[in-house]
Amino acid sequence: MVHVPTWALKVGCFYGLITCNTRPGVWPKNKPVVIAWERPHTTHPNPPSHHTTTTAVVDSTTTLPVVTTTIQSGIVSSVETVSSTSTAPQSTFVTSVSSSDDPGSSSSVPSSSSSSCPDCSVSVPSQSLTSSSAIVSSPSSSAAHSSSSLATGTSSPVSSPVSSGVSSSNVGSSTQPISPTSTPVSSTAASTGVTSSPLSSSAASSSPASSSPLSSPATSSPSGTPTSAVSSSAASSSASSSAVSSTVPSSSASSSATSKPISSSTASSSPVVSSPSVTTSMSSTGISISATATATAITNANVAANILVIARDSASAGVASSGLNSYGIPFTTLIVPQTGVALPALNSSSGGNFGGIVVASEVSYDYGATGFQSALTTDQWNQLYAYQLAYSVRMVQYDVYPGPNYGASAVGGGCCDTGVEQDISFTDISDFPTSGLRTGAGVSTAGLWHYPATISNTTSTKQIAKFAANSVTASDSVAAVINNFDGREQLAYFIGFDTTWSATSNYLQHAWITWITRGLYAGYRRVNLNTQIDDMFLETDIYYPSGNTFRITTEDMDGVRDWIPTILAKMNAGSIYFPEVGHNGNGNIENSSSTDSGASQCNDGAIEYDSPPDTALEFQKPLGSGTNLWPATPTAYDWTTTCNKLDPLLNWWTTTANLNSFGSISHTFTHEEQNNATYFDVNNEISFNQAWLKATGIDQGIHFTANGIIPPAITGLHNGDALRAWWDNGITNCVGDNTRPALLNTANSMWPYFTVTSTDGFDGMQVNPRWATRIYYNCDTPACTLQEWIDTSAGSGTFDDLLATEKADTMRHLFGLHHDGYMFHQANLRNTGVSPITINGVSGQYSIFQAWVETQVAEFVRLVTWPLITLKHADMSASFLARFNRDKCGYSLKYTISNKKITGVTVSATDSSCSSPIPVTFPSAPSDTKGFTVEQVGSDPTTVWVQLSGSPVSFTLSTPISL
Repeated sequence: MVHVPTWALKVGCFYGLITCNTRPGVWPKNKPVVIAWERPHTTHPNPPSHHTTTTAVVDSTTTLPVVTTTIQSGIVSSVETVSSTSTAPQSTFVTSVSSSDDPGSSSSVPSSSSSSCPDCSVSVPSQSLTSSSAIVSSPSSSAAHSSSSLATGTSSPVSSPVSSGVSSSNVGSSTQPISPTSTPVSSTAASTGVTSSPLSSSAASSSPASSSPLSSPATSSPSGTPTSAVSSSAASSSASSSAVSSTVPSSSASSSATSKPISSSTASSSPVVSSPSVTTSMSSTGISISATATATAITNANVAANILVIARDSASAGVASSGLNSYGIPFTTLIVPQTGVALPALNSSSGGNFGGIVVASEVSYDYGATGFQSALTTDQWNQLYAYQLAYSVRMVQYDVYPGPNYGASAVGGGCCDTGVEQDISFTDISDFPTSGLRTGAGVSTAGLWHYPATISNTTSTKQIAKFAANSVTASDSVAAVINNFDGREQLAYFIGFDTTWSATSNYLQHAWITWITRGLYAGYRRVNLNTQIDDMFLETDIYYPSGNTFRITTEDMDGVRDWIPTILAKMNAGSIYFPEVGHNGNGNIENSSSTDSGASQCNDGAIEYDSPPDTALEFQKPLGSGTNLWPATPTAYDWTTTCNKLDPLLNWWTTTANLNSFGSISHTFTHEEQNNATYFDVNNEISFNQAWLKATGIDQGIHFTANGIIPPAITGLHNGDALRAWWDNGITNCVGDNTRPALLNTANSMWPYFTVTSTDGFDGMQVNPRWATRIYYNCDTPACTLQEWIDTSAGSGTFDDLLATEKADTMRHLFGLHHDGYMFHQANLRNTGVSPITINGVSGQYSIFQAWVETQVAEFVRLVTWPLITLKHADMSASFLARFNRDKCGYSLKYTISNKKITGVTVSATDSSCSSPIPVTFPSAPSDTKGFTVEQVGSDPTTVWVQLSGSPVSFTLSTPISL
């Protein structure tokens, strides 16, 4: 007998050249025992350091499980903020599907099986959450990795590859790791799954999780259909994302998870840099694409257009579903703990239950001695594959290692270390044309660990995105692919995602969302660019150099007015843009009073008072308390038009062409801060400014808002007396400040906040989110705002660096489809008497506000063909309220499949008389829109706004979609 060295035995066992007591794809730690000198039928060679693979076989007779579920309605989502204690954005409607409290008490679930889908979340309208989960009897199979998970607090993203054997904490994981030798307990219900504790925006690490699946014995599904026992081995990457949580409104939440928030860095009035800090290396292997799932495609059926999102914990589920939430596409979340979990019912007698499947990082964990493995069993993967084939449903995977499962091979050991850049760009969007993404437009991968690849299976696989050549890879490489494995369609990214901080992740997700839905979904895609300018007519003390004041001039206003058509021409087709201005009428009176004739014409001048010290930011005033600052007289607005017109700036605004170039809204009369203000003062602030707006004709502007305000310094939102004064004067909404979590809706970042008596002293005032920027309110030049950024927010570098930081944040917001406005101030409009500013190589007489807008527009247009739409404040507020109302209706969409084509859709809702129209996006308009509003803007796809009136509404596609 020939002596074989131990290293050679290990190589043979790892690559499956011989059969050993260790699994193929798992590097033997000790000398392996040879069982047979023959090569298995299928092997997947991957590097031994930290990648394993899976070999799975599916019986051609595999049937899809029909699992009885109990649905507990609830909405679980969270809010993205730039504040220290805020939570990050998550889901639109995420609800829970849970088993009975007693796993053996349900007659529909045999005691020998796990509960149907204890960790699923499904879109339903209620605002409560009740969830439980079960530990299933089979350990995991498949793959996972670690992706970059970054925190706030640094000015630039950093990442480091995690080698085999290195792991960091799993932020947001809903379960504790189990011993590698432990055996999952069969049919045991446990409280796990969707967590409801908000994680801070500064929490940041992720663990590498590559996996090789364990074999699982045959078990029975709740329906009694036996599932096949298939051994497998796979690994992949699993991202544990920081700063994401599933936060449930405390008034109605009931969850098995803890609710103790983890605090983060201290917030300031300026936005906290939301940049990454740490993580990553995907350590992964894919799920075996050689599985022979051979379900027969169903030619005629109904399929719910509901996306199944499968993730390890609520943090990664929030990342995976954030884009769906932003569109308003219904989805169901399945949280898969390390001990495994039952799949939900994939189909039923009425058809398919899911129109797409998204798997984050192959839901894998480190099982110790057996390595990284997916917490889904091989049989469960094959059930998903079989469902795909049967109902022509697409699957998306991201944060995966390139291997046979994806028709690709890795190039090198992954990229990139801190300070090493490698752009990613789309190369082919022909499979998702309505995405509107531009090819060849590179974006940064800083902080996102990834694996450059090559195509190894050109029959089944096509490239859709590439990594650019850099110091790590000498030539361009594959970043993402679309597979077609004998009819099973899959899109895979070889890069980690984290939408909580990464603009790139928010951008890349639009490809898979459009592809998985085939451009046909309930929901819509729209980007709003709402820029609000506060303090018009007031004078501002300048931060740097100190000792100076600035009030906008008519020449400055001419410069901004003339620039608006220029910047609009740079935007994509269909765009609408105008800045919106918050007016303070007392500033007009002050200026007029300072003229030679002002003393006699202006009733002895403007309103003057001594301002008291500032209160704490979230101070709640006891109702009825406080001291009046306003004088007892006048009791009503009584200044004359003659007085008003002594101010050249007012004359500029009363010119119709000037007025209609901007939006207009009240910013109160004197700008008195309202945290501790009396009802008397605030009533005067609102009513006097309303009278001034009417007297000057500003309220006649075509973009004027009457029912909302910009609160002075965003104060008064916890002052019930102030809020009542607003309401009594017809004000029903305002803007808030996203740096302050107390003003955000923690149930869903796409919803406005509504004040409540317990914390705000008043019920029902709608507070719409608004982003702060690094263009500070008390700055009129680049040098000023740069200095304030450095002094107050740990900024560094030049004004260009500040704009680059703003660009990263703003692209994250825009591609996250956040419709929040952006905050600016009158001093920011100064464009005369200052040095030219160079933006994208072009110098112009720009204000710092214009420089900001130019920067964002150039980047946005470079990346997509979408229009940018400005809404006046009233319409923006109505849009937020409509989103909130329709989400509560629990709407859904169902595909009608005939002869393997989607021929129509049906829109329905739990509340079939939903007060708000439901948007349905079509790749092309349906044959009959049934009289509903149809919206098609620029290159964006057609959206039909469906008003339900008690029964579902069906549409026939003008062009059926082949499956």
